[in-house]
Amino acid sequence: MKKALAVLVVSVLAMGMSNAAVLSVDLTGWQADGGYGAAGNTGQLFPLGVGAQIINAWYTDLIFTAQGASWQSELVLSLNDDVPGLLFWDHNPGAGINSPGVFGPASGVFPNPGLFGSGPFTMANPNLFVTVYDTFNDSGIDAVISQGTLHIEWIPEPASLMLLGLGGLFGLVRRR
Repeated sequence: MKKALAVLVVSVLAMGMSNAAVLSVDLTGWQADGGYGAAGNTGQLFPLGVGAQIINAWYTDLIFTAQGASWQSELVLSLNDDVPGLLFWDHNPGAGINSPGVFGPASGVFPNPGLFGSGPFTMANPNLFVTVYDTFNDSGIDAVISQGTLHIEWIPEPASLMLLGLGGLFGLVRRR
């Protein structure tokens, strides 16, 4: 019995560590209107749960237009631990392109550390807030994304893994 219980616990923990999920967000039509939290920025909440670990992020086929006086280097893709986010991971895909115009199509990975020393984090709040913003607040809409997908790799919170383990343990005990 003790051996079976030990095998079950180790199996559940190993399964949990290897079962990362990927959240894919279609960014088509999203826009940046100003700095982080500006009313015209596009953003969306995703309920991942307290304790979920954000471990990787990348974008595919991203195309955006930096309009007016905005530079391509000013658009930021941002992952945040709820609103307002104290834990975050920011990336500016057009870094170093100091002119307006069309960026992409491009694919890339969020570096670690990311913009402003950000990086992978464990959720302290229940919702992941995904948003775009502009690092320099020009008047009007700064950037519009015409296509692209943001992919976020995350590991579910420990409570889900614990429930899975308890269910397996209950089934093992009940079978005896």
